[in-house]
Amino acid sequence: MLVAGCSNSNSSSNNESVVNSNSNNQTPAAFSYPMQGNAELSFMNEQLGGTPEVMPIDEEYEKRTGISIKHLGGTPMTDQKFSLLLASGELPDIFLNTWLQYPGGPDRAVEQGYILKLNDLIDQYAPNLKKTLQDNPDIDKMIKTDDGTYYAFPFIRSDAGRVYGGPIIRKDWLDELKLDIPQTIDEWHTVLTAFKEKKKASSPVTFRTMFLGERTGGFAGAFGVMGNFYVNDGKVVYGYLELEYKEYLRTMSQWYKEGLIDKDFASIDAATVDKKMSSGGSGATIGWQFYIEKYNAAAQETDPNANFVAAPYPAAVKGGLPEFGQLDNAYAGTSSAAISSTTKNVEAAIRWLDYAYSQEGSMLNTFGVEGVTYNLENGKPVYTDLVVNNPEGLGSDQVMLQYSHGTNFPMIQQDNNLPSKYPQTAEALGIWQKTNHESHLLPPVTPTAEEADEMSSIMNDINALVKEAELKIILGNESADNYDKYVQQMKDLGIERALEIQQAAYERYLKR
Repeated sequence: MLVAGCSNSNSSSNNESVVNSNSNNQTPAAFSYPMQGNAELSFMNEQLGGTPEVMPIDEEYEKRTGISIKHLGGTPMTDQKFSLLLASGELPDIFLNTWLQYPGGPDRAVEQGYILKLNDLIDQYAPNLKKTLQDNPDIDKMIKTDDGTYYAFPFIRSDAGRVYGGPIIRKDWLDELKLDIPQTIDEWHTVLTAFKEKKKASSPVTFRTMFLGERTGGFAGAFGVMGNFYVNDGKVVYGYLELEYKEYLRTMSQWYKEGLIDKDFASIDAATVDKKMSSGGSGATIGWQFYIEKYNAAAQETDPNANFVAAPYPAAVKGGLPEFGQLDNAYAGTSSAAISSTTKNVEAAIRWLDYAYSQEGSMLNTFGVEGVTYNLENGKPVYTDLVVNNPEGLGSDQVMLQYSHGTNFPMIQQDNNLPSKYPQTAEALGIWQKTNHESHLLPPVTPTAEEADEMSSIMNDINALVKEAELKIILGNESADNYDKYVQQMKDLGIERALEIQQAAYERYLKR
C-alpha cells in the first residue's frame, strides 16, 4: 500500500535520515543510525499484563537504532489503571495506546500536558514519517486532529491487513452431513441444527461477546445492521437504534433457546472457546484468521479429518453481499505511540519511532532479520527454514512474533506474505472481504475536546445499556418486543446529541 521512508539501504551502519526542513527553516546536520549517546527510554504498550519477554526483535532494534528500550508492560486506555498511571505522574517515555479513546480526545491529552504535540518534532527529527505522510495524503488526513495536531506515531494497516476476522466452521462436518457452507441466516440455522442433532455438539456455535457487537458484523450484518456508529449515505447512524437490530436479537434469542448458541457465551473466555472448537464441542465460531491455523493443528492431533475453514459473513439473500463484516480503517487509532511530556530525551524517542518508517525499519518489521528469517533472492525476501520448517515445530506466525513487528506496532504495515501451514488460513481473508462494509465505515474522526467530553458522558451509560439489553434478550430473560424501551432509554440518555456530535466531526473530517 505504501512505500515508507527516506533510506534506500538495508545496512544499519549507513541508514541515514536527512531532515529537509524544520519549524525554524534551518537545515540540521545529517543523522544516521545507530544514534550516539547510549540513550535509554521506557516504553508502555496497551496490553494489560506484566513486563513482556525480551524478544530477538527487541535486541535487533536496540542494535540498529542505538537506543535501549525498557519495556514496562501495559494497560489499555479504558482500564482504571490507566487513570491511576496518569495521576501518579510516573509516565513512560513512549506511550503506546488508542489515543482516540482518551477522555476529551487526543487534543485534550495534549492540552492537559500528558503527551506532546508532535508537529515541530516531526519536522526536526522524523524525516521518514514526514515523507511517508507527504507521499500518502489519505493517511496524513487520518492521523491528525481537525486543527492539524499530530499526537502520535501511527500504526497503519495494509490493505490486506484491514480484514482479519470472520466466521469459522468445520468443513469436514459439513461434508459428512452433505451440507454446503452456509451463506444466509436460514442456512446457518439449518447447519447449526444439524451440528446439534447429528454431531451431538453441545455448543454448535460458540464465540465471545466481543464478536457480537462493534468488532465484527457477526450475524447482524445479514440484517443490514451492526453495533456502534457507522455511515449510511453520508449520515452517521447508531446501529443499536435501528429497527433491524431488534429483529437480529429476536433471531439470536430463538437460536439460544434452541440450544444452537453456546449457553456460556456471555462469560466465556478465549481459552474455553479454543477447547470447544478443537475437541468437537463446537463446530463454528467467529474469530481471527490465525484461529483457523491453531484449531486445525490442535484438532488434527486426535482427528486427522478435522478441517476448519472460513465461512462468508451471512447475507440477507443467497448470492447477495452482507452489509457488514469486519473491516478496520487503515488507521483505527490502536497501537499509536505518543511521547509523554516528562520524556527527558525527546529526540531519542522520536528517532526510535521514526526508524520504523524507514526502508530498513520496514523490512525488519515485516520480514525480520536478513540471514535469520529471510534471505534476498533476486531482490525479493524468501523465508528461511526457521520460519517455514521450524525445527521446534512452531508455526510461521509464532516465529515471526519473535523476530518482527508484523502488526500492532507504530509503523506502516506491509504485506509479509507469510506462509501458513494450512491453505485454509490463507484463503480466509478473501472470503471475509466480500461485504459492503467499506461504504459504511466511519473514519477516525476527532470531536473537539468539549464535544469528546460530552460524548464520553453520554456513551458511558449507553454502552452499558446496550450490552445489558443484548444479553437479556438473547438469553431469553426479556422479549425482543421490549427492545423498543431500550431505544427510548438511549434517546433519553442523549444518543441523538451524540449522533449530532459524530455527524459534525465526520463532516469536518471530510474537509481536512
